Amino acid sequence: MAALSRTSFSFVGRVPIWLFAVLFFFVLLFLAPTASVGDGRPAPDAEFEQPADLAALERAFQRVANHVAPSVVGIRVQRRYVATLPEGGDDADPRRLEQFVTVNGSGTIIRADGLILTNEHVIQSAGEIVVVFHDGRSLPASVLASDPRSDLAILQTSRRDLPPVRYADSQSVRRGQWSIVVGNPFGLGNDGTLSVSVGVIANLGRRLPGLGEVDDRLYTDMIQTTAAINPGNSGGPLFNIRGELVGVITAMHTRAAADEGVGFAIPLSAARRRTIAQLIEGHSIQYGYIGVIVRSPVDDERARAGIEGGTGVTVQRVEPAGPAADEDLRAGDVILRFDEHEVRSPSHLAELVGGATVGERVVIRLWRDGRRQTANVLVERRNVSRVSWMRGEAILWRGLRLANLTGQSRDRMNVDRTATGVVVIDVIKNSSGERTKLKIGDLIEKVGGVPIGDVAEFRRRVHSESGAVALSIRDKGVRLVPP
Repeated sequence: MAALSRTSFSFVGRVPIWLFAVLFFFVLLFLAPTASVGDGRPAPDAEFEQPADLAALERAFQRVANHVAPSVVGIRVQRRYVATLPEGGDDADPRRLEQFVTVNGSGTIIRADGLILTNEHVIQSAGEIVVVFHDGRSLPASVLASDPRSDLAILQTSRRDLPPVRYADSQSVRRGQWSIVVGNPFGLGNDGTLSVSVGVIANLGRRLPGLGEVDDRLYTDMIQTTAAINPGNSGGPLFNIRGELVGVITAMHTRAAADEGVGFAIPLSAARRRTIAQLIEGHSIQYGYIGVIVRSPVDDERARAGIEGGTGVTVQRVEPAGPAADEDLRAGDVILRFDEHEVRSPSHLAELVGGATVGERVVIRLWRDGRRQTANVLVERRNVSRVSWMRGEAILWRGLRLANLTGQSRDRMNVDRTATGVVVIDVIKNSSGERTKLKIGDLIEKVGGVPIGDVAEFRRRVHSESGAVALSIRDKGVRLVPP
């Protein structure tokens, strides 16, 4: 210790007195903010002293939650699943297993006379629907109308004393605004006390490819939010800080079984509010169809057509005898404009075609063989089975992307030319397919004990199956894939 003291003092001894005084002053100045005052607590730092603002923000969230809570409901759906198992033993017929599964969701009261807005996928294949209100009262509900393409549904209940929500101005929704979710995650709100989560609008116009492919849903302009979303929130409301309805909670992007901070809501634009009004009035929603499958152009195609990135789509397939084929559209054509709209992407064309008037002709401008051409195509009504056939080569089903056998895949898998079935080319993490232990390269030979030849036949077999489905896998036996 003595040696240390001599060293320390000797250092000070070599410093001029005036410099030591300056250094001492700055040391005191640096330590001043942590000096004790009065009762021994640290002195407040003005930079962080904002309790009034934080308390006001907290009260704002509380006011919104209390104000909108009576307009939000929990939904409990009973679904009847029937699984067909392959023939076994001496059974003459395939065995059928029946089970009832409870699905939780959420909804928003949009009219005082008992109308509730939710997702179509929440009430799909419902045998029984029960709505739980803010006051804890439960009542049965029926489906007044639904539209799978927009994934919206209207429920009808017998109550007539309900507080409807106010719609937000969809044009005022901006990235970075507060977002508030009220709903029924994991069925925790089945007593009427719903859960609240808060975040911000992280982005707008998000596209969710593949999510609704099997059911022909269109998710191209979704709102992304950081507010916590979990199973049971689907169909519920996304509010702004003023308690106005911004969107319908629909999906979450996650590698786990629960929220990871990336949720999505269907924005309630003017067009979607017109769709809701049509559903309430009992009108079926018609979407246009011209019979093409398209993709984004590659660089060479853009260069030849003289277009920039983010413009145009390349025709991949044309339905034989469909509207586009009738006007001689061909695979390889680059579509540039649809009526007066410049086509920006495949999803943009899907929106334009879907919104076109069924029965009318549209002008399609395209590039082919070094020159620009025009076609007048009749818009027909979109039909789910027709679209399913057009999707052709690969489909996404319960987290499994399936394709037809090709010469190359047969060689790689050592499968002879007489083998039939569909091959797994991708498996989505945490999906039903992955939980069933299916792998890339697995060959599905039968569905419910019935041999299948290709993707189209597989789709027909599973199209009406809402429960577990038995798949016969080459060299692995039967696997039961749940919903």
